[in-house]
Amino acid sequence: MCTHLDKTGSTYYFRRPVPKDLIGQFRTANGQPRAEWKYSLRTKDREEATRLLRPWQIKTDKLIDDTRAALANAVPQVPADLAEVEREREEQAALAELAAESAVRKAARSDLRTAWRRRRMTSTAELLPEQAAAVDLIRERDATIEQLRAALAVMEAGNAVLGITNGPKEAILPRRAGPALTGLFERYAATGTANPKTVVKWRARVADLVKFLGHDDPGRVTRADLNRWIEQLVSSGLAKKTITAGYVPPVRLTLAMAHDEGAIPNNPANALTVRAPKVPKLRERDLTDDEAEAILRAALASPPAKLDAKHALARRWVPWLCAYTGARVGDITQLRRMDIRLEQGIWAIHITPEAGSVKTNEARFVPIHPHLIEQGILDLAVEDDATPLFYTKGTGNPVNPASKMRASDLAKWVRSLGVTAPQPNHGWRHRFKTQTRAVGIPAD
Repeated sequence: MCTHLDKTGSTYYFRRPVPKDLIGQFRTANGQPRAEWKYSLRTKDREEATRLLRPWQIKTDKLIDDTRAALANAVPQVPADLAEVEREREEQAALAELAAESAVRKAARSDLRTAWRRRRMTSTAELLPEQAAAVDLIRERDATIEQLRAALAVMEAGNAVLGITNGPKEAILPRRAGPALTGLFERYAATGTANPKTVVKWRARVADLVKFLGHDDPGRVTRADLNRWIEQLVSSGLAKKTITAGYVPPVRLTLAMAHDEGAIPNNPANALTVRAPKVPKLRERDLTDDEAEAILRAALASPPAKLDAKHALARRWVPWLCAYTGARVGDITQLRRMDIRLEQGIWAIHITPEAGSVKTNEARFVPIHPHLIEQGILDLAVEDDATPLFYTKGTGNPVNPASKMRASDLAKWVRSLGVTAPQPNHGWRHRFKTQTRAVGIPAD
């Protein structure tokens, strides 16, 4: 073990104390008595530091020898110029020996790293204890050449059992260390591309995949892994649409980010197929005529005395607005007083991201049907008044906004009326589309 190699922080230094019999014979740059020599080797790699250390050892050896000789009035046995030549030859020989050994060690470590990379990119089989120990040696800076070669033999033997050939290194795409799956997703979330509700849902989906895999490394995710994950989701009872629309997109996006950064050679989630039993369709998604009539009649009835005023107003107007506009219930429950307005001579509702989340993230005007005007909806309109119509301002949170909570309240109320549509609120939108197609109104 080298006694002159020192590490401060992550940088290696040459550090050697002045011999006790020579204390006071050497000076620092400030003229103070030197107690030690300490020079930065300007490297964080132990192998390189060991190589760079040797010249300083030779230099300080010479200083010590020359000083002792001078103190003893000794006459050198060899002329000074010949002694210098001999020391330089010794130094060059030492450096060459270290360089040769370092090259052999680096080559052995590189071969071991290649064998491990080939294994993790083609198989998810669990490592045996001796294989795991071999992988650990890749990061062990003090590993000997013999240890690295033995570890390589273990890895190649394990690869052979799995049918993994030991091809040329060029066949393995170099992969730099990259962020984890969860880290990539958090970077996407920080861009603000998706709304907070979507971020919360998608974060949970990525976490579900990480839990299933047992690791967080995008470089180790294979198409087979994703297929097994989907099979597990299907077996848990999730519908095909739920998996296709809710689970696959965040994983595909996260792996796409890893691919864009060069961390993986391709995106294994591209064109991923979800195979699941078709959910039995017991009825149409639209509200039936009887259901629509029951809801609209109930909306005109006097609300319970204990019902909050905003809640009562939502029961009164939201079903009718949905029936005549086909708008999503969330777009209606977040309306403000100023969103009922006269636009180019036509009364309309203004659906805008300024009021809350809008699926297209684009504002639009929807004309108000004359029947709603007859019922008195214009009484709710107040110019430049941002007060929400159907919920109390300041309630809710970014993940579960008050407008969404009010929509849930309405869904429970509609269910209490005996409505069995799959989506009691969204059923208005399906019904509106069906009716417009029936009379020839184009979708746009």
